[in-house]
Amino acid sequence: MPGSPLSPGDPTRVGRYLVRGRLGAGGQGVVYLAETPDGAPVAVKMLHAADEEAAEALRREAEVLPRVAAFCTAQVIEVGTADALPYVVSEYVTGPTLQQEVTERGPVREHELRRLAVGTITALAAIHRAGVVHRDFKPGNVLISPQGPRVIDFGIARPAGVLETTGEAVMGTPAYMAPEHFRQGPIGPAADVFAWASTVLFAASGTPPFGADSLPAIVNRILAAEPDLGPLPGDLRDVVAACLAKDPAGRPAAREVLLRLLGRPPDGAAPAETLAAGHAAARPARGPRKLLATLAPTPSRRRLLTGAVVTAVALLAATAALTAVPSGPVTVALATKGALAADARTVTVPELGATLHEHPTDPLRLTSFLRGSTDLSQGLAFSAGLRAADGDGFQPVTTRMLPVVSPDGARAAHVHENPGVALENAGAIRVTRRDLGGEFWVPVVDPPLALRRPSWAEDGRRVLVTVYDTGDDDRTMGFAIADAERRTATFVRAADSGAGKADYVWGPDGTVARTADATGRRIRLYEVDGTPRRTIDQVNQPDDAIPAFSADGRLATRCPGAADTACVLDGGTGRRSTTVPLPPGGVIWFWFGQDHLGVYTEQSSPPRLQAIDLTGRTVRTLAEFTPGASWSVHWSAR
Repeated sequence: MPGSPLSPGDPTRVGRYLVRGRLGAGGQGVVYLAETPDGAPVAVKMLHAADEEAAEALRREAEVLPRVAAFCTAQVIEVGTADALPYVVSEYVTGPTLQQEVTERGPVREHELRRLAVGTITALAAIHRAGVVHRDFKPGNVLISPQGPRVIDFGIARPAGVLETTGEAVMGTPAYMAPEHFRQGPIGPAADVFAWASTVLFAASGTPPFGADSLPAIVNRILAAEPDLGPLPGDLRDVVAACLAKDPAGRPAAREVLLRLLGRPPDGAAPAETLAAGHAAARPARGPRKLLATLAPTPSRRRLLTGAVVTAVALLAATAALTAVPSGPVTVALATKGALAADARTVTVPELGATLHEHPTDPLRLTSFLRGSTDLSQGLAFSAGLRAADGDGFQPVTTRMLPVVSPDGARAAHVHENPGVALENAGAIRVTRRDLGGEFWVPVVDPPLALRRPSWAEDGRRVLVTVYDTGDDDRTMGFAIADAERRTATFVRAADSGAGKADYVWGPDGTVARTADATGRRIRLYEVDGTPRRTIDQVNQPDDAIPAFSADGRLATRCPGAADTACVLDGGTGRRSTTVPLPPGGVIWFWFGQDHLGVYTEQSSPPRLQAIDLTGRTVRTLAEFTPGASWSVHWSAR
């Protein structure tokens, strides 16, 4: 286990926890690496002495952490006292701090810098939604874990909007503190936004933005000087500059910063300092990212681009695939069963034969469906619907197409399902407004070629589709990218053989991805012109499943040789970051937020879609389906 050896006088046991080493120490206490009785690692923060002020800070941290989403920070397991000394036991998160990472390896490169910026502002937005002001956000309090950045050390955190400062007593780390810390007045979430911007600038440059010399000099620069933003790339520079405004009223809220980094308009985000104590933002922003999952052993495999398109045949054992357009994570604290009482909604969709269980904090919701009967006596009976932008109603879709909603929620792309060679427009994309008006078609290919799995890019303009040959057992021939503004399309024929029936999805960093061969042991990433970029090995993707990428570029796939275990891999390096136990027979459909997976379980009665966290814990049921039909469903953020 990592950690330094114990010092003389250190305890060998705290409560029921066996102490193995030291993780760190400060003036008030020590953080130990310990083990639970079953051998799981935990962190134990324990005070040096029974100092009432320090004990109050420790109690405050224990009170604050359970209110913050699990993906943001190490979660509290237990609070207690040993030999009259207070301690807090929390989840052990591996990885160096950002301070250590930059000190040892130098400034963070542009691509990793963007991921860091998006991940940390996502965490900060969730912290503020929990009604908490951190007040000591800095590089030393950001852990770079395999699951993404975690924010730690809430010892001086307070409920939002309640703290006044006299300008005399300063708690925190001055080099990253906002001007209001040194003036008389309130300290709210805007101070954390300032500290976040300073931390990002440190990551990019390797030095604190306001210097590291004497305290008076640092404070003077924070109050009156502007730091050098040169190390930051263009759009990130603009956002950081706005967050470093001297006046807290002029800074964007963390939620607004996140939307800006994702290329989305803020649409009325509340100023950071207006969050009241104990209250979250009225409704988390629904991010632009969309996912697509496929669950189908049928010849036609559909895919989603901007939301999650899930194709399923409920009567048959099936394999599923998913994809997300990874332009940046939109993560919210996922409401659990116990949190649903006030705001939960049960939405019945009779035409689909499904019951949805939704909550305002959900990052995705069902926005369209296409259902066909498996009863041969009903012939080709089917029904389709597109959900209104606001509300629960589904407008009937008369064509046999699944509408796939664009990132801004304004338009939908449609292609024929199981068209056959004789069906008109099988090689074209139909584009409509959300209300199904304003229709036009974008020609892509001619028969016997046809299209499946429309998927919007994050720019809301391009649509990716898989091109397949209806005269050759639906074999994949390549992909096409259509421009919905110019109404043109480019077909890229597969350069390598053995494409099988795998479909193409948007991959990380604007790439196009698909399962590389019938063995399912490789995922291949391509440039939009078809040039191979890299291959991810050691995956378990069936030929009829699609890669499942999260918004920050992670890949969720079944682990090789383990049908009921998912592996989460870095989409850039292919390195495994964690494994996730799946329910028996569970099939990954999509990422549901930043740290949950949507997993379909056909073996349950009725078949259901569940949200599980990255420990494999089922958080709640998202939808239940009636057996006896084949269907495709599309989940998106709008």
